Amino acid sequence: MAGGVAGDGVPNDVRLRAGGAPDGVMPAHRTHVWPWLKRPGQRFMLPTWLAITLYHDIFSWRPLDEFELAHELCHVRQWNANGLMYVPRYFAASRAAKAAGKDSYRGNAFEAEAYACEDALRAALAGPQPA
Repeated sequence: MAGGVAGDGVPNDVRLRAGGAPDGVMPAHRTHVWPWLKRPGQRFMLPTWLAITLYHDIFSWRPLDEFELAHELCHVRQWNANGLMYVPRYFAASRAAKAAGKDSYRGNAFEAEAYACEDALRAALAGPQPA
């Protein structure tokens, strides 16, 4: 139901823009764009690093587009749901992915949920594809 409306009346694109929030309400958050973060983030985290979410704060080295923001807002929701246990649970999910032979980042269940939200928003805004 990419561009449609769920049974509760919340349009799917609204829900997805809010990081997958069931009620479509964007979680409280702050974004911080600090260009100097690019080099250390890409050196110490991932070469393709763009942003990191720490509780309600989203740090990036450039402004995020609406799809990237939806991904990070999904992480804000995950922080809200898990509290401080988010950190050990996130690392445990990375270890579990690696043990299952998957990439420790892309195979992490928290990242998979955030990428699914991002991808679903892209699909919803693209509209129906011709056959």
